[in-house]
Amino acid sequence: MLRPTLASLILLPTLMAAPPVQARPKLVVVISVDQFSAELMQSFGPELSGGIARLRKEGVFFTEAYHDHGFTETGPGHSVLLSGRFPASTGIVENRWIDRATGKLVYCVEDPAAKALHAPGQASASNVRFLGDGLGDWLQAQVPGSRVFAVSGKDRAAILMAGRKPSGVFWFTGPAGFTSSTVYGERLPEWLLRYDRGLADRIATDSWLWTKDPATPEGRSGAWTFGPQILRNGGLPRLIQGVGMPLDQGFEARFRRSPFLDVVTLEAAEALLDGEKLGRGPGTDLLAISFSATDYIGHSYGMLGTEMRDQIHRLDRALGRLLDRLRHQHPGAWVVLCADHGGLDLPEVLGEQGFPVRRLLAEPFMAALQSDLRTAFKGDRDLLLPTPEPNTIYLNEAAVKAANLNRGEVLRRAQAWLRARPEVADAFTAEELMTTDPAATGSPRDSSLRVLLRRSFRPERSGDILVAVKPFVVFGTPPTDYPTGHGTPNAYDRRVPLIFWGPWKAGERREPVRTVDLAPTLAKELGLRPGPVDGKALDLGSRR
Repeated sequence: MLRPTLASLILLPTLMAAPPVQARPKLVVVISVDQFSAELMQSFGPELSGGIARLRKEGVFFTEAYHDHGFTETGPGHSVLLSGRFPASTGIVENRWIDRATGKLVYCVEDPAAKALHAPGQASASNVRFLGDGLGDWLQAQVPGSRVFAVSGKDRAAILMAGRKPSGVFWFTGPAGFTSSTVYGERLPEWLLRYDRGLADRIATDSWLWTKDPATPEGRSGAWTFGPQILRNGGLPRLIQGVGMPLDQGFEARFRRSPFLDVVTLEAAEALLDGEKLGRGPGTDLLAISFSATDYIGHSYGMLGTEMRDQIHRLDRALGRLLDRLRHQHPGAWVVLCADHGGLDLPEVLGEQGFPVRRLLAEPFMAALQSDLRTAFKGDRDLLLPTPEPNTIYLNEAAVKAANLNRGEVLRRAQAWLRARPEVADAFTAEELMTTDPAATGSPRDSSLRVLLRRSFRPERSGDILVAVKPFVVFGTPPTDYPTGHGTPNAYDRRVPLIFWGPWKAGERREPVRTVDLAPTLAKELGLRPGPVDGKALDLGSRR
């Protein structure tokens, strides 16, 4: 049996000629809202009147867009958006994975050779683990004078949307403001240094109080107990930072799980637009912005409570401000809105509504699996490596070899144990995934778990068994973990909005599409030849 390769999937798009250019804009802005699920759009969208509402009304709105891979996390999701490729191709299979050479966890954008520009000598981040290229690289190679920038509250979001050789990448780093690394330049630009100085002064001298905006309708409220911790949902106002409070990790954690993170991200993006004079050069400039607050708020307070409702209303107004600015200064600019993944509401809330929710604690789960393997193979060493979440299982190759065991037998035993667990929908070995065709065929609504996990699998980075949990299973519990999250192959984690706002005739489109289609669609509309892609160019209809 011939094993399918990713190269076989991308041959046709690679050979396709670039379409004739109609009229390229001077500026393209791609916006990702971290954890902005289709459910949030459905639940709160009709209440909105700002930027999100305008994009829905004036853009080509795909209501059934899916991340068509298994591990729906921030790193993989952002690596997909502007590359047009599944995580199996980008190499960003998860936010973290185990380096097989060292046995240690690595972060998807960590780079020991990169140093922080705001703190000389401090380790930083880069795209060194990202494979291939993206829209920004195609644009710069084919349209002379084009530039590519990215800004976000998270390093991985900005870095993984920017491609291989961006003009600049910036991310929030706490009280110091926004930074970058030595991979992207020798120093921070003067416009950013000015912004950071002003932000640092405001953080030190202002009180940051998150109050519910009077225009936001009341949302759900309640309290749930997790051991010694009580989670209060609907607990606005919340003090984020008061004058004189220490600027420590506690401050940064509070700031990130508030709308203020998006406020400063938008301000930094506006400073970038002015400082770099985007949209005023000889080519087409690309600006990628990822707003991260929705993700932190969703993790901390759930998807449908007062906190999230207020966050979406505030984000809507912020995007309205951005669209107004673009229409005034760059009348022909194109804007795309999408998300890196969806998310799940608090399982305790869902349980009260009758959903079959279950919390999965990684440590006892893995301990039970390790115990079963030790008993089955009559040994006293763990046959699996420790892992932070049991969706990826790595063999302890040294222990298996020392015990003179057959690795295939160990894997089959572990797989059978996993498949028998009530939390697990299915589990597949690396060998099974290698013989699975990852091609983007059929409807993304109906993609099988095996295919979804194949698209999140890369042999040198992924585990020996990949696991899909059943719907409404949540990893972890407070206070050591977030109350809820995402990361599964289930539809609520995969389905997100996708809107193209520009010269095309507005309309709502209900056919299922994939997020890997975003980059080849923009490439087609810009008259670019895309690099290897797993998605396809969508038909946006006629231009106005």
